Amino acid sequence: MGSPGQEVLASVERSIRAQFGVEPARASITFLGVEPIEVLRFDLGDEAVYVSLGMCRQPMTGSDATVLALDGPRAELSIRTRGGERDLWRRLAILAAAPMVEGVVYRDGMTVDLGEPLVLGSRCTGVLVGASTLGPVTVAGGEVQILQLVPVTATELAWCRIHGAPALRDRWAAQEVDLLDLLRSAASLG
Repeated sequence: MGSPGQEVLASVERSIRAQFGVEPARASITFLGVEPIEVLRFDLGDEAVYVSLGMCRQPMTGSDATVLALDGPRAELSIRTRGGERDLWRRLAILAAAPMVEGVVYRDGMTVDLGEPLVLGSRCTGVLVGASTLGPVTVAGGEVQILQLVPVTATELAWCRIHGAPALRDRWAAQEVDLLDLLRSAASLG
């Protein structure tokens, strides 16, 4: 029998695979002092969905905590794109390792700036965290949320810090911004 963290990962992977109904491609990366983070890529015609697998081994605990929060939230990250973004899995793995490495606790409306393009040629240098269309996974001791990451340009990140995530989402909707296009321009924010 595996460790509790491995059992959680197995449950999450089974649920995600069942929700998509297709076999994923997978990649894995290891960061110093952190168990491996895998990224599953589900090809859905002209779109792809990348989902992290490994972040939910432990509950997310803030960097100011002195003890691991055993009842803290558990989550994995997903991002939906159009096209062949070969290096996107690396950025997703970095984001998924952040709770263990830096004490990040992801929540709806939060922005994260990586300071470099998500993929070569992209203006998107960060993400906006939100609720996913993928349902939560029930595991022993609670749920694992699958959080949706939306690529955000540097200009949008700066604007969002002032006006908030709901205002940015409203701008995107009003302008019919293609959020699956990592090579898109920023929304008009004037």
